[in-house]
Amino acid sequence: MPTTAPDPSRSEPTPNAPPGTNSTGNSSEPGTGGRGIAAAPIDPWTYRSLAYLVLAFPLAILYFTVAVTGVSTTLGLSVTLLGPIAFVATLLVIVALAWLDAAVTEGLLEADVSPGFPETDEGLLAFLRELVLGRATWLGAIYLVWKTILGVVAFVGIVVALSLAASLTVAPLYYGEHVVVAGWYAIDSLERALVAAVGGVAVGYLTLVLVNLGGRLSATVAEGLLAAGE
Repeated sequence: MPTTAPDPSRSEPTPNAPPGTNSTGNSSEPGTGGRGIAAAPIDPWTYRSLAYLVLAFPLAILYFTVAVTGVSTTLGLSVTLLGPIAFVATLLVIVALAWLDAAVTEGLLEADVSPGFPETDEGLLAFLRELVLGRATWLGAIYLVWKTILGVVAFVGIVVALSLAASLTVAPLYYGEHVVVAGWYAIDSLERALVAAVGGVAVGYLTLVLVNLGGRLSATVAEGLLAAGE
């Protein structure tokens, strides 16, 4: 009986592929793109991570405002019949914000996230029980706290680092006796300006490496905390 020789141009799926690989065994981790951390300045993932971390700052302000408003309102109404209603409303907003952030994270970082939401099929009491006591709700709250801290720290760090890198890199264009960096390094000659420019490139490179790592860390944390729906 004739047999058909296997086509070497076709790659067969690899059974039981390890986590982080696709069906052919190749890496499918977000941001790898075949490049290492050292290639961060030319890795598109770096600039998606940059957009993600910068966008995290206004989201951090939103999350903080919502949290403070929800907690203060709930505590203020805790001695009235409206207290439980305010508490449930706060939890619903937390769940909604977790979904919002999950969509942003999935869109920019291609993270595999699936935040949980209480089931509504079994009635109102079951819904409220799962909302108040469910693991997904509180993991979402923890994630929003993490994202708030990340948004503030990342935004400040990125703005300061990139501003310093830019000012040092163009130092040969404006050096003079009046130019002092960090309060002690006077850029009063071309030689010092060139040294500052090299330092600026190094600071910019290091900043992009840290941004790349920050995007990877953000995707990992999101996948760990917003996977309760699976």
